[in-house]
Order: sequence, then C-alpha cells, then structure tokens
Amino acid sequence: MLADAAAPTAGGSSFSDIALATGIAALFYLPTGWVIVRERLGHPTVLGRFSDVLGTRIGLPGWAAVPVLIMVPVWLVAAAVYWDVPLHLQKGRDPGALANPSHYPIFLALIFFNCLGLLVMALARDPLPRRTLRLAPGWHVPWSSVILTLSGFIAVVGFPLDDLWHRLFGQDVTEWGPTHVLMIGGAVTSIFSVPLMLAEAQQTGARLMNGPAGRWVMASFLSLSIVCSVFLMEFELGLPQFPAPTEFIIFGFVITWTAIGARLWFGPGGALVTLAWWWIMRGYLIGAAALIPDIMSIRSFSAVPATVTIEAVALAFGVRRGARSVVPFAATAAVVSGTLGLWLEFQWSKHVMTLPQPFDASGLPLYLTVGTLASLAGALVATWQVRRLVLVASDPRATAALPDMPRGRRWYGLTGFLALVALMAVFAPPGGAAPSRATVTWSDASNGEGECPATSERCLATLTLTLEDPSVVHDAAWFYALSWQGNRAGETDVPRDPVADVPGIVRARMLPTGEPGVYRSSVPLPVYGQWKTMVRLHTLPRTMMAWALYMPDDPAISSSRGRLVHAASGAVVSSHFEPELLQRERRDDVPTWLFDAGNGAVLCLWVLVLLGYGRCYNLAAAPLQGRRKPEPTAA
Repeated sequence: MLADAAAPTAGGSSFSDIALATGIAALFYLPTGWVIVRERLGHPTVLGRFSDVLGTRIGLPGWAAVPVLIMVPVWLVAAAVYWDVPLHLQKGRDPGALANPSHYPIFLALIFFNCLGLLVMALARDPLPRRTLRLAPGWHVPWSSVILTLSGFIAVVGFPLDDLWHRLFGQDVTEWGPTHVLMIGGAVTSIFSVPLMLAEAQQTGARLMNGPAGRWVMASFLSLSIVCSVFLMEFELGLPQFPAPTEFIIFGFVITWTAIGARLWFGPGGALVTLAWWWIMRGYLIGAAALIPDIMSIRSFSAVPATVTIEAVALAFGVRRGARSVVPFAATAAVVSGTLGLWLEFQWSKHVMTLPQPFDASGLPLYLTVGTLASLAGALVATWQVRRLVLVASDPRATAALPDMPRGRRWYGLTGFLALVALMAVFAPPGGAAPSRATVTWSDASNGEGECPATSERCLATLTLTLEDPSVVHDAAWFYALSWQGNRAGETDVPRDPVADVPGIVRARMLPTGEPGVYRSSVPLPVYGQWKTMVRLHTLPRTMMAWALYMPDDPAISSSRGRLVHAASGAVVSSHFEPELLQRERRDDVPTWLFDAGNGAVLCLWVLVLLGYGRCYNLAAAPLQGRRKPEPTAA
C-alpha cells in the first residue's frame, strides 16, 4: 500500500547531509578567506585585478563593479525556492536536507551573498566614499558592503539554525517559519546594499552614475526591492498558511515602497520602471517553473493599479517642483494605491488567482484598511531611503527630480518599519477558536462503494459537510476543501487540481446545497494513500480552523499528530486550530515556553538585522566629524 511506504524523516539532517553541506561551504569560504588575506597584505589577486578592469570598463569603482553586475543573476539562482515550495506542497517532506535538487542552488546562492560581501570588503580601496567603517588600521570599507555581508551572514546562519529547529521542534513546513525567514529574508534583503553601493560610487565620481544610464540603473535596483514579495509565495501558489490581511499588508508595503522610491529618484516614468521589473521577475519565475513538468506556478497580483496610480499622482503633484510636494505626494500616492489600487487587484484576483482567492468580498474594508496603512508605511520608508541616497551621492545631477527634498527625516524610515512590524504583529499570527462540530458524508466514490475505506488503494469521493453551527462560516475569508502532498513516486493517474492542473494537490469549493449549514465539495476528493484531506475555514481577522478528514499514519512522527485520521461517512468531527494540521510534523512534547522563546530569539535577531541596515544608511549619509555638509542643490 502507498500508506506503508517509508516515511521521510521529520527531524534534523543526517550526518552525511551535514558533512556535504559543510564541504560545499568550505569550497566558498576558503578561497574567500585567501583573497581577503592576499588583498589586505597588498598582494593583488586575479579577482582584484579583474574587478578593477571591469570597473574601469563600466564606470564604477572596482569594489562596486562585481556586485552590481552579479547580484541579479544570483537572485535568479536563489529563485529555486519557487520550485522547492511547490514540490513540498505536492509531494511532502524530503528524505533528507539535500535530497531535494532545489536546495542546492538555494544553499549556494545564500553562501555566495555572504562571500560577496566579504570580497567587497577585501577589495575596498580608493576611491572610497567619505563615510566608511574602519575594520583595521588602513582598512576602511563602504557601508553598503556591511549590509551585503550581514544579509548573507543571516541567510547562511539560517541553515544550521533550521536543522537545530527541526531537531528541537520537528519540521516546520511553512515558508514563514522563523529560521526560513532568516534564510529567505537574508537573501532578498541583500538588495538593500546595491542602491547604497551605487550612491557611494556616485560620490566617488563614478562615470556610470553621472549619466542617464546611472538613473536607469539606480531606479532598477530600487525597483528590484520587489524581491521582498517572495513572502507572498504561499498566497500566490494558493496555499496560504497565514491570515488573508497579511497578503494586502505585504503587497501594499512592498509595491508602494519600491514604486515611490523609483519615482522619486528617476523622475517621470519611475513608477513604471517598478512595474516593468515586477513582470520581468514574475515572467522569469513562471518560466522557470514551467521547466519542471507538473509543478505549480504562481498566480500573483498584477501591480498595474498601484504603480500607475503612483505615477499619476506624481504627475499631478509635479514632484520636480520642490520640497513641499514630496511628502504630500508620497502620502497621497500611498492612500490612492492602497485603496483604489488594492481594490482593483482584488477584482484581478477573481479572474486570475486560484483558490482560496478571491477572498470573500465582505472582508474588503479590512483588506483595504490594512493595505492602505501598509502603503503609508512603505511611502515613509521610500522617502527616507531616497533621501539617504541623495545625501550619500552628493551630486546635483542625482537630485534633479528632488531639488529640495525635506531635510532630516531620519525617523521616517524607522516609523515606516515599525508600522509594518505592528501591522504584522496584529494580523499575521493565526488565531484559534472554540471547536466546531460537523457531520461528514461521502458519496459518488470512484470505487463504487459510496465512500472510501481507510484501506483503499485509490479512492475519490464527493464530500458533504453538515455544520452543527452554520454561523461559523458567515463572512468567511475562505471556506474550501484541500487535499495535498499526494504526488508520491510509484503512483500513476494521480488526481490533479481542477484549476492549476497539476498532480498531488486538489482544491474544491464548498458549495451550499440550499439546506442551512450543508455544503458539498465541487469535485471529488482523494481519501487514500499519502494524501492529506481537510476542509479549511478562515474567518477575519485571524481565526484559522480546519476539519481533518483523512491523514495517513506517519511512522516518522512519534507524537499523536502522526496517527491515522479517517472520517467515515456519518462521522462527527470537530475542527482544530489549522496550523496543528498543516504543520503536522511539529512535535507536541516540547514545552510551550521553549517554542515561544525560540520564536522570540529568532525574530528579535531578524529585527536587529533590519535595524542594522537602516543604521548603515544613516551612517553613510551622515556629515563628517559631526558637521553638517551643505545640501546638494539642483543643477
């Protein structure tokens, strides 16, 4: 039977996986260390000479040339995470930490980011910006290299911490698990280093940055902060594990921050540069997924309404006219993109995105409210970031679009960041509710017996769910049946999702039958083998519950969570707090205080790193010796 197949490990990595990962890391860090030692001793290396030649050719200092050219290709390698998550959703756990091919490019990319930051420090020599970090006598490094090194460090540290996390608490299969946030977040926030690096290069008189091409390059890298939208991946794949408002918070913040930042630096058309990069990146991710047969691909928001409205508001305010229009423009653009823009994205989701999208329209007031607040936070961060870049660049030609941008505003960025943290703290953690009972009825089973027995080799059946309390689904954000992780090796004719048309996952609407509290699945559900089947209910703002219908016995899970669940026809089942079912591998014998302490420690580390990025921007933009530098003026 399929259910009797050997279960992949639900704990930490094997010794062989750890040894292999260590060996791979050594192949990067040993040469990096050699280059650092040789360069700092005054012995030029091949890499140092290459970076100098490359910098001369493209018009950048040698220490900035390699990162600016290579960052985007490395992100494209790291985008293998868009293969990794669907494979887990469709097939289940990996038999080992490096058994999944997508883990290799992810691991290599994260190490590369860290090593790249260290190499920039090694190659840092004149011309350098005015403000640098002194690492040792005669060794000063740009603040941008500190951000790049720190982002790579926190990403790489996430790997061993993730293994430790699995050993302590069992596997956490959500994208937003604390150690997963370290790895993914470290990779995507490496983007913050490049705009600062370009501004520092411009300060040194870099040829590239003092011409029209420089405006395009800077606007592109400001726009490429959209890579932070990777945290929308589970929503875009159609299996969100966190409340619906978080999608609007993350999207509203990211798209407003990037589009306003690009518009402020680039001038007319800047917000549309962000739109172009949004679709270039989405096109790449969709195309890359298409290379693997039968793998889910993302279906995302369009970004058209938000960017177009921001561009329109900028034209209406005439941002070029001076300081007084910048802050009102940013605030107005955030409000318009957070209301009209997100409302139009909701309409888009009805036609493009898959279950559980579109969310129920009764939640729109909440979605637009939190989305607008997040957009305002993004506008504050964009205004602060561009102001810091203008001060660092110190070139009148860089400030043509912002001749008199408001001075100071050091707290704009921190205020926007804390507003985002507050929104996520309030709306992101899933909440529980009192158990709700329902009666299960199976019909039209593919084996002709009316329902699927627990020992069935293959069986699909239509579900009818009768709720004891029909009011529990009133104004639900989503209410649908989900079967997942059924695409195991050795099975043929695997059931396929009716919308995405991929094997291993089936999503079905729960349609009202006309009787109060009685709902029927729109398609038959797999109730056999390694499939996991349940009905999901999410009510606003944070309640997430589910009725487990079928889950196989999992020998690798020692706790009661891993035992067979099979709701026969006529059975009465109670709802559970949904993360207990979606994250079945988590251990239930760990003290709550230890789990909470682990979450708190990792999240505090991450917040400190983000605040450190902001500190690097502020220090790079600060005047020398405590004296305020004259403000750059328009050409």
